[in-house]
Amino acid sequence: MNKVVLTLVFFFTFQALSYAQRSMARPDKIGVGVGPSFLYGDNTGIHSDFKFRVLPTASIDYTQYLDTHFDIRATLGWQRIGSGDFYSENLIRNIAEAGYPHAFLGNMVFADVMPIYILNPDRRGFLPSLIKVYGGLGLGVFHSFRNDEFRTYQGDNFTTETITGNNTGVYFPIRIGAFIELPELNGEIGLEGVSLISPFANMEGNSKQQKLISPDVAVQLQVFYRIYLW
Repeated sequence: MNKVVLTLVFFFTFQALSYAQRSMARPDKIGVGVGPSFLYGDNTGIHSDFKFRVLPTASIDYTQYLDTHFDIRATLGWQRIGSGDFYSENLIRNIAEAGYPHAFLGNMVFADVMPIYILNPDRRGFLPSLIKVYGGLGLGVFHSFRNDEFRTYQGDNFTTETITGNNTGVYFPIRIGAFIELPELNGEIGLEGVSLISPFANMEGNSKQQKLISPDVAVQLQVFYRIYLW
């Protein structure tokens, strides 16, 4: 009987120590994410009517542990961007007469760094959460390169010219997500919503204000898989 009791005490003590050691620090990790995205810009569609192009995005990131609630993350990503064909002839003419492209198709690359706050991390004395929730705000730089379409009107006739355009600027990324740990795969899987807010530079090469808020915003929804590095 005493041997059974001692065995049980040893087992539960070992489990408690193992959990305490694991909960003191999260592993650093590398992640890959893919998903749909759209660009909230001045010539990217009629957003109030949900008429805009949904295009792919992808990113890789590196996350480093700081303390119980905080990590630091660096992200490098790509997003396909395009205008679609949603405008009336009158609206296209107004854009053209202002000297801006009415349509475009291209790509945007971006890189940023942000602190991540874990809302419900593993901690000593607490049961671990199955789904962990986090959020963060950071600073980044984007570069977009596109084929922009310009129209020139002469009376009721017009000509269309395609010109290569590009823009570079600073943005503020906001990320909110959740993940589930997969110990058997030495990693985790998660879902993350992203907004890349550019208040100072155009992501789509158009400054004719036709949306409710001034900044351009790249909106993404990505599924992530992150691999632990310990």
